[in-house]
Amino acid sequence: MSGLRVLGDEAVHGLLIALPKSEILVLQGVVEKALHGFSTAKEREHQPEAAVINRPEGQKVLFRLFTSPSAVGTKIIVEPATDPTTGNRPPLHGVLVICDNSGIARGLVNAEEVTAFRTSLSAIIPWSWRKRVDHILVFGAGKQALWHIRLALALRGDEIKSVTVVNRSLGHAVALVNRLKEENRTYWKSQAEIFSHDATDNSGVDARLAEADAVFCTVPSQEVLFTVDALNLESRRNMPYVSAIGSWQPQMIELDPLLLVRAATASTKAYILVDDRNAFQSHTGEGVRSGLNTEQVLELGKAVELRRKGTASYKTDLDDWLRDDLVVYKSVGVSLTDLAIGEAMLKRADQMGIGSLVPGF
Repeated sequence: MSGLRVLGDEAVHGLLIALPKSEILVLQGVVEKALHGFSTAKEREHQPEAAVINRPEGQKVLFRLFTSPSAVGTKIIVEPATDPTTGNRPPLHGVLVICDNSGIARGLVNAEEVTAFRTSLSAIIPWSWRKRVDHILVFGAGKQALWHIRLALALRGDEIKSVTVVNRSLGHAVALVNRLKEENRTYWKSQAEIFSHDATDNSGVDARLAEADAVFCTVPSQEVLFTVDALNLESRRNMPYVSAIGSWQPQMIELDPLLLVRAATASTKAYILVDDRNAFQSHTGEGVRSGLNTEQVLELGKAVELRRKGTASYKTDLDDWLRDDLVVYKSVGVSLTDLAIGEAMLKRADQMGIGSLVPGF
């Protein structure tokens, strides 16, 4: 690639939405490799900690820096303050800047789709190891929720029977469901039924939680979205997979801390899965309030390695747990995955001639 390639939101969306299963799996491998390098190699020590600025008017700004042998860069994400006229919080916006290892700018990428895609793909990795995926429940109706469901339908749509979108704004959930139904007819052609549900209907949500094989949480919440009791763990035959990607500060939380304690202490082979152990324990409400120790937390990149290279007995126990038992995954975000997906998007855009090229930048 020669020059600076600029990819706006529409261009990134066009690159990602029509990806066939085979190419999604390639990008899943890219994310797995980045997480593996972060957890088991020395890349962690070359990734500066994220910086967060909380403005007094309610705006939150996240700065992520990243480096690798091939590139360096940064991502800026802004969560705008709540709109005083509507009471709604506008969606996240941001930018991904990538330079080569000489510092020459190679890419300027709108970060909204990329962030939603790579975060959802991270949560989908452990879900892809699960045996049962019949019923999926998703909290949230933004881009993260959208990409979780898109990827699930693209990868295992022939196995999924139902997807339920739960949101406090039922109108937003209905709009998301209608969009997914239209996209599904075009791209994935899954026979799954897709529903919307009002988050304020507690008994209805609990009924769906009790049968869900997967629960994807995508809400930047400051309150627990559901209690551990709602999952009906004592009576159900099949244990669920639960992931949470919405909370990324200590005052934010999606999952009941008792759920994490339950998941991490279910057996001697059970853990909480995370992408970044240190960030989980210090930067999330779940990590702070659950009080889990380091030995109870397993990084996803390490799990990738153990599934490939662990001893036969350990690998069997690990695979059995990941496939069938209660598994909770909490993601805060690893900057290396931003870089890995960003570079992959720029390479694909360069091959297809998508976006705007600024020569000699």
